[in-house]
Amino acid sequence: MKMKNIPFLTNLCLFIITLLLSLSVPYSAQDWEGLNDPQDYLHQSQIPLLDKEFYFPHYTEDFNPRPFTVPLFYKLCGSNTSVIVQMQRVLLALSTFFLVCALLLFIKRSVVKYFLIISIYLLMSWWNITGWTTLILSESVSMSLLFCWMASFLFLLKKNNTRWWVIHLMVMFLFSFTRDTWPYILIAFYSVVCFSLWLWKERALKYFAILLVISTGIFFLQQATAKTGNRYKLPLMNSIVIRLIQNDEHAQWLAKNGMPCVETLQKNFRGIDVRTEAGQERMFRLYEDTVYNAFARWVLAKGQPVYIRFMLTHPAYTLLLEETGAQRSRILAYDLFYIDEPRGYTRWMQFIFPLFTVPVTLVLCFLLMIPFMLRKKQVLLFPLQLAFIVFINVVLSYNADALEVERHLFITLIMVQLIGFCATALLWDAME
Repeated sequence: MKMKNIPFLTNLCLFIITLLLSLSVPYSAQDWEGLNDPQDYLHQSQIPLLDKEFYFPHYTEDFNPRPFTVPLFYKLCGSNTSVIVQMQRVLLALSTFFLVCALLLFIKRSVVKYFLIISIYLLMSWWNITGWTTLILSESVSMSLLFCWMASFLFLLKKNNTRWWVIHLMVMFLFSFTRDTWPYILIAFYSVVCFSLWLWKERALKYFAILLVISTGIFFLQQATAKTGNRYKLPLMNSIVIRLIQNDEHAQWLAKNGMPCVETLQKNFRGIDVRTEAGQERMFRLYEDTVYNAFARWVLAKGQPVYIRFMLTHPAYTLLLEETGAQRSRILAYDLFYIDEPRGYTRWMQFIFPLFTVPVTLVLCFLLMIPFMLRKKQVLLFPLQLAFIVFINVVLSYNADALEVERHLFITLIMVQLIGFCATALLWDAME
C-alpha cells in the first residue's frame, strides 16, 4: 500500500464509523412536535415535480412556501420522516467526507493531514451539528450542502476542469435554494474571490467571474420565487416590530414613509422580548390579528423597498451597533433547545466544542496572509474569504428576521470552528 493512500483510507474509515454511529442515535416524532415548519416542508414535498407550484409555490393560509431544495430532498425520501432523518445523517457524513477530501488536496505534510481529518470528524460529531439531523427542518440539509459547496469550490480551485465546473455549479444551485439568504452570500463570496484574483493579476479571474455572473442570475431567480410565495412578509414584520418600532426615531421615520399602525404597534409591542417563549407567542398572534391587516398589506406592497432604504440610510442599525451585548450574543448561540440534549456518542464532543473563539480564528486567518504574500497560493486566502461571508451572513440574517436569530445563525459558531481548523492546518503546513 502506498503511503499517500493512507490519509484517504483514514478519511474513508472515519466516514463509515461516524455514519454508523450517527445512524444509531435515537430520535422520535416528538423531536419536532410543536414546530410549524415541518408541515410546510412536507406539504411542498408532496407537490408533483412537474408542477410549477413545487418551484414557485404561492402562499395560502395553511402553507408558507419554502425554497425548493429541502422539499426536493424530502420528496426523494418519499416524504417519510423516518427516512428523512436517516438520510440527513447520510448526507452530513458524505459532506464531511467530501470536504476532508477537498482540503487534503492542499496539504503536503502527513501529520497535518491527520490533524485535519481527525479535527473535522470530531467537529462534525458535535451535537450542535448532528442534532439538527433529527429534525424535519431545513438546517441539516442546508448545512450539509454548505460543506459540499465549500468542497466543490476547493476541487475547482485545484483542478479547474469541466467535470468540477459541472459539479460545483450543480451543488451551488441546490445549496442556494435551501435558504433565501444564501444567494446573497454566494454573490459576496465570488465577489471577494474575484477581487483577490484581480488584485494579484491571476489568469483564473475570467473563469471565476463566470461564477459571480451565474450566482447573480440565481439571486434574481430566487427573489422571484420569494416574491411569489410572500416569503419575506413574516420576517419583515418581525424585524419592524421587534427592532424598529422600539426606537421612537425609527418609528417616526417609518410613519413618515407611509407605514400604518405605528402607534398601535408601539403601544402593544413596546419592550417585547422574543428570547422568551411568551414573547415569541405574542409575535405569532400578531400574524393573525385583524387589527394589523393594514400593516400586513403595507409590508407586502411597499415594506421591502422601504426597509432596504432605511438600512442604507441608518448604518448603525444595519451593522447591529444599536443592539445590546445580550442581543448580539445570540449570534454565537449553540446547542439550541430545538435539538434537545446530546445523545449517543455525541455527548463526548460537548467537552471539546466550541474550541475556537472569534478573535483567535480571525488572528489565524490574518496570519495566513504571511505565507500567501510569499507564495501567492489562493487557498491560503480561503479561510479569510469564508470569515468574510460569515460576517455578511450575520449582518444579513440578523437584519432579515429578528425573531429567531439564534436558529437563523446557528451556523456562525460552527463556521468559526471549521475555519479555525482549516486556518491552523494551512498555517502549520506552510511552516516548512
